[in-house]
Amino acid sequence: MVQIQKADPVARRKAIRGILIAALLGIVLYFLLQGMIGNINHWIESHAEFLVEHHYLAFLLMLIPVAPVIALSGYLMVYAGKIVKTRRFPPPDTPVIRDMRVLEGRTAVIRGRIAQLLCGVILLSASAIPLLIWTIFYSVSRAG
Repeated sequence: MVQIQKADPVARRKAIRGILIAALLGIVLYFLLQGMIGNINHWIESHAEFLVEHHYLAFLLMLIPVAPVIALSGYLMVYAGKIVKTRRFPPPDTPVIRDMRVLEGRTAVIRGRIAQLLCGVILLSASAIPLLIWTIFYSVSRAG
């Protein structure tokens, strides 16, 4: 027998509100960045020697744009772990925004493992960006 988990109207309202807020924030940040990109490039050019001497600052500056991706990937990794541990998707006591068929057993575990694998790839990729920038600036500082 197929088990259905009913939608939670409160969770649906929260999700819609969160998506709208994130979209508005994204639009504002996009236009803010587009307006400042010339200033950022000029600052990097004029402070290149400082960044080479203090290569850890280049790492920290590049960590800022990838931090949300790393945080979201970490959260989803934990969520996928709950799926694997409980052998149920969606995990118990998780509110859903639409009626969902509950998957249990091997099917849920496979879905959880795939999510963990994809989150791991995203986490490694996002973490590599600041590390590569640090490596470049560190190599330049040692060469000079």
